[in-house]
Amino acid sequence: MTIRKKMKNTLLILGLFCTIMLCLTSCKNELNVLAPSGEESVSVYGILNPNDSVQTIRINKVYLPSGDALVAAQDANQINYDSSEIRVSLERYLTGNSTPQLTTIGNSNKQEILLTAKQINTPSGVFNQSQMIWQTTDKLYSNGNYKLIIKIKKTGREITAITNMIDSVKSNSKPFIYHPTYYPSHGNYITTGSNPTPQNAYIDYSTLTATQKIKFNSIANAKLYNVVLRFHYIDSLLTGTTNTGYVDYQFSELKSTTLLGGEALEVSFLANDFYSNLGNEMAKKITSNINNRRSHYLEYIIKAGAESLNTFLLVNQPSNTIAQDKPNYTNINGGIGIFSSSSRSMITHDMWNDFIDKIACHPSTNPFGFCNSAGKKTNICK
Repeated sequence: MTIRKKMKNTLLILGLFCTIMLCLTSCKNELNVLAPSGEESVSVYGILNPNDSVQTIRINKVYLPSGDALVAAQDANQINYDSSEIRVSLERYLTGNSTPQLTTIGNSNKQEILLTAKQINTPSGVFNQSQMIWQTTDKLYSNGNYKLIIKIKKTGREITAITNMIDSVKSNSKPFIYHPTYYPSHGNYITTGSNPTPQNAYIDYSTLTATQKIKFNSIANAKLYNVVLRFHYIDSLLTGTTNTGYVDYQFSELKSTTLLGGEALEVSFLANDFYSNLGNEMAKKITSNINNRRSHYLEYIIKAGAESLNTFLLVNQPSNTIAQDKPNYTNINGGIGIFSSSSRSMITHDMWNDFIDKIACHPSTNPFGFCNSAGKKTNICK
């Protein structure tokens, strides 16, 4: 029996659940779970992040069509709502208070955020590439609870969901890095008592066998943590211009044992693994028209996700057994999907000269034209 025959008269969620790495990043054209026969429902995917300038929520129609599911999936009108059909808004509440609070930082009167519809194009796939998302540029608070309200205009029916907002990991309570004594932002020293010397103000991963750590404290109401070490570089082109680029060193996700906050968490790595990762990722870059490359600075990024997001990811992760039936998780009242929150924290640090020199001559990174601290290419390590 062909896939088309199996799917005839049955439509799995005509929605677009986005790839989740603690924030709304990219979308896929894929199938999901069933709606009740003959009844239209709503599929919701929204992860609020107070660090983002734009908040995005995905809302789709969910139902069983009378015809061929694959044909229905290519009909934009059967999978999308528009602004004439639904009203999408956010309200904010503080714990124990039933009165709506201010929703938007910088607006002393606003107690409701009305989201606007926007059409986007997704990669080709089972579903029509024309999709509708709902957005706002209002600056959100990092505390309190935000309530999503989707009102079906024709019937007056409301679909709702609530999420706790989570703050960002703070760098002033425990530094993101392990060995330096002082922790300046990129391009600026932060002094404590007296001026730091360059040796203990910059990052140095030049000792290849040394174990390095990225340490931080958990934050209240967050469960899931993703740590990224981002290396920034500058390309000098043969045309006389420059381009900037970066390479990420991704670490395995961490989970706090409680939601109270203040729990010590860390990832560790051998310094040599930094060079291996950098070399592997640089091999994927286009190297034509490059005169040389300069190491620029390091950026430490920690993304945190609320408990509901962690649960959603856990339930929906691929099965590694022959048993494929899994429970469905949703926190949408009157619909299906996920409405949750995440946060992001970043600090940047300059690199010590010995570290820059090692990148220039290390076997994993030397082939990619990195200059040493004197601005020259080299094949010789001290």
